Amino acid sequence: MHMPRRTLLPGVTADSCPPAVACDAHSAIRGARRRAIVRDVAQVVLLVAVDYLFIRWPESHVPLLTRAHSLAVLQVLNALVVADVWLTRALPMWWARRIASTWCRSEREKFQRRPL
Repeated sequence: MHMPRRTLLPGVTADSCPPAVACDAHSAIRGARRRAIVRDVAQVVLLVAVDYLFIRWPESHVPLLTRAHSLAVLQVLNALVVADVWLTRALPMWWARRIASTWCRSEREKFQRRPL
């Protein structure tokens, strides 16, 4: 009698066993995105409040600056806050895509899809 040759160790089957999920990253990602949106909204609300004060109160100015120079400083600060809000979203995505370019195709496609 000829016994079939075993290719696996005793107790090991050829059936695949999917890995068990140790943590749910989706909820952590959603929480981080929620906190980031709250932070961005707070920055924009503060910016709008300062702009409103400068528009409604003609005597307002930065100490040691004229009203015209104060408005120029306010415009620069507005541009910086808008750039900060935009860049805090764009830069991590660009970095992730650059790093993912060295990965396999299926991993790269994760960065091309819409966020969770």
